[in-house]
Amino acid sequence: MEKLSQQKIKDFKKLQLKKHRNAEQMLYLEGETLIKDLLGEFPQLVLTLVVTEDKAQEYENFHKELLVAPLSELEKLTQLKTPKKVNAIVKYPKNKPWKNGQKALLLDQIQDPGNLGTLIRTADWFGIQHIFCAPGTTDYLSPKVIHASMSSAFRVQIHYQELGPIIKKYADQTYGAYMDGTDFEQIEPKDIQFLVLGHEGHGISSELTALLKKRIGIPQKGAAESLNVAVAAGILMQHLSK
Repeated sequence: MEKLSQQKIKDFKKLQLKKHRNAEQMLYLEGETLIKDLLGEFPQLVLTLVVTEDKAQEYENFHKELLVAPLSELEKLTQLKTPKKVNAIVKYPKNKPWKNGQKALLLDQIQDPGNLGTLIRTADWFGIQHIFCAPGTTDYLSPKVIHASMSSAFRVQIHYQELGPIIKKYADQTYGAYMDGTDFEQIEPKDIQFLVLGHEGHGISSELTALLKKRIGIPQKGAAESLNVAVAAGILMQHLSK
């Protein structure tokens, strides 16, 4: 156990920038619930704990680097409104390849970190273990996405690639989510292997729309203009998982 040095603060603060995160393959993550989840399920990925003095004894059996600091020092590192008492340096998760037959989400340029985090967490809840993200989709390893997804971002396999080739190859098993799509309850869950969800503002791109042969939708019962993409995805994933 040692005190958090100013040099360490500088090193950890660099991880707020994507280029440094990618270069080091490491994240600075905040919050005791998240860190405890990672310690329980992925202890090999947790390299360093950064805790306040009142939490140090609780983690004294952590066998790697344990750093202690006052909240005033942790304020220099936090990306939240207030610093957390338990934080960690965590290695990037290692993705497992998708296998033919596994259901997956295809995300076309989802921009909001909260939406992406919620999508990952919801997919994990319903047992959907792969998400393919088109270029332009927000970075799932950004702290805002991780905090919205919690440890689900380490369980669900996230892949960044062009979605067109998947849609072309599996056209009959791929459904795009549209407001005017076929009522999801009229579609057999076993017939859906890939679910395409679009950008929060303009939906699925025209390029991908041209490739999609099948549309799925949620019937509107009220007067709301639209559904949040993560909420709509949750309803569709529940059906998909049946």
